[in-house]
Amino acid sequence: MSRHGTLHPGASVCAVVPHLACEAWLGTALASLERQTRRPDAVVVIDDASPDPAALLAVAAAHPGTTVLRADRNVGPYALVQAVVDLGLFDAYLFQDADDWSAPDRLAVLLATAHRTGADLVGSWELRILADAGEAMPVAYPTDVNAACAADPTAFALLHPTSLASAALLGRLGGFSTGLRFSGDAELLWRAVHAGRVVNAPVLAYGRRRRAGSLTTDPATGLGSPSRLALHGRLHAAARARADAARRGGPVDLAPYLVAAEPPELAHVAGPALTTPAPVGAAR
Repeated sequence: MSRHGTLHPGASVCAVVPHLACEAWLGTALASLERQTRRPDAVVVIDDASPDPAALLAVAAAHPGTTVLRADRNVGPYALVQAVVDLGLFDAYLFQDADDWSAPDRLAVLLATAHRTGADLVGSWELRILADAGEAMPVAYPTDVNAACAADPTAFALLHPTSLASAALLGRLGGFSTGLRFSGDAELLWRAVHAGRVVNAPVLAYGRRRRAGSLTTDPATGLGSPSRLALHGRLHAAARARADAARRGGPVDLAPYLVAAEPPELAHVAGPALTTPAPVGAAR
């Protein structure tokens, strides 16, 4: 299919795994992608200049079908993912955090849901693992994300790493806010609801590990931290301004909140080179 069309089960999909010092969990994430009933056309780990590249390569050696790219400097997850999207090779991008894992039918369910609903961005429910407490809890998200964000323009109505996005939608949005180190996923969502159909499949398709030291738990960047609260104040104001413009029938500003001055340079360090996949049904 064309990257300017809608998603369907035959779309070419790249699973993107931004990585920074998550070697302890990365193998589980990659194994879950390898076990997909509908395999991604490519799986790429994008390393954010981790301090111990040898540890990453040791994990990658057990997953030779995975492409490993390494950024020339630490830039944050959104700039990493955008650098791969900008290659323009795939119809869609399946997001996956390096310390989480996917259910075996996750990609198949997301593609089928997108095809059935006409969605450009589709997520799922999560099984949240509270690592420090040794507990697990299912977390549901609204099926109709557009409606949820129409009611509350700042609703956290889709968990980004559960999702699959079409290249066409990302193009209409101008991509991620690559200048942000955190909250760029919510910022993308609050723009996306004005540019396409956004839904959640009502299934537990994603396992999310909530652990110490992640972006959402670190004291400097975590939920409730001064830096995150200050940024969210600005992002919420922008989201409400877009909602007001949409209600008035005027133009809606879909531009990313903050774009990095220079994209990272990505060096290929392991696995197959990223290339445009052969069409469905063609010899590969």
